Amino acid sequence: MTEPIYFVSLGPGEPELMTLQAFRLLERCSRIYTPVAIAPTGKRSSKATEIMLSLGIRAEQLISYDLPMSKQREGAERAYRRVADEIISLRQMGCDECIAVVAEGDSGFYSSSAYIGDHLLEAGLSIKQLAGVPAFIACNALIGGQLVQLEEQLRVIPGEATEAEWTEAWSSQHTIVVMKGSLCQDEIQRAVRAYPERKWHYLEFVGQEREYYSTDLEEICTRKFPYFSIIISKTR
Repeated sequence: MTEPIYFVSLGPGEPELMTLQAFRLLERCSRIYTPVAIAPTGKRSSKATEIMLSLGIRAEQLISYDLPMSKQREGAERAYRRVADEIISLRQMGCDECIAVVAEGDSGFYSSSAYIGDHLLEAGLSIKQLAGVPAFIACNALIGGQLVQLEEQLRVIPGEATEAEWTEAWSSQHTIVVMKGSLCQDEIQRAVRAYPERKWHYLEFVGQEREYYSTDLEEICTRKFPYFSIIISKTR
């Protein structure tokens, strides 16, 4: 029986936070589709590649694909389609190799790898996701304490929301996690000043060399947010 196509979660960036299940699967994969981020400036980077190589996954196992980082999604969608088409073609030709598509964080949580999975399912292929540690969970481990407790709720906002949604979030008694901070820097900095009674935690690149964490409201209000920044706002 042909194996499913595996969607493997690499965790938030620190190699040792990859699960043992994910590592063992990658060790035996002959084709691991790995994104290389292309910034608008043309700069290329692949944290996924760094994570896997640091753990001993061999370079020859990795099949890199360029992923344009832009709010204009056409380039990214073409990249996902090309990867999916190649995998579909391999299976149609009878290739039964172990094939994986990797994603940072958890492959089932705001992961662009989902678009590849959709194409594979449409073509009749089976897929299987391997769980991983999402970035905001790693962020809260750095902060310490409970992300939510007792009757508290957790709300995750992926960088963009309506004015009413922002107001409802900040006015609540619940924990708010905001991802992709660069997409809503003005709103976050406004909210920090408007709701000083909330406990604000600002984090960048957690688990990486560039890791940065601050609860200083003035620092948060004057800092330029990169795309990979996370804000956690609690009421305790």
